[in-house]
Amino acid sequence: MIKVGSLVKYVPSPSSLFKSKVHIFKEGRKAPGLVLREINEKGTTTRRFEIRWQSGKVTEEWISYLEVFE
Repeated sequence: MIKVGSLVKYVPSPSSLFKSKVHIFKEGRKAPGLVLREINEKGTTTRRFEIRWQSGKVTEEWISYLEVFE
């Protein structure tokens, strides 16, 4: 279960992995990432998190693109 403080890795959807987009999705998202906070937005049913990646980059990611880092 992903929650604040969890270590995660980024796993893009197979349908989004076109050759030209592979680097866009993975760039700066070096695992593990640390979940800083859950983003609560009105009208959104899918959970989103703010992540600080090992590279230092901070991004907002949908839970469907994250897996617990082991």
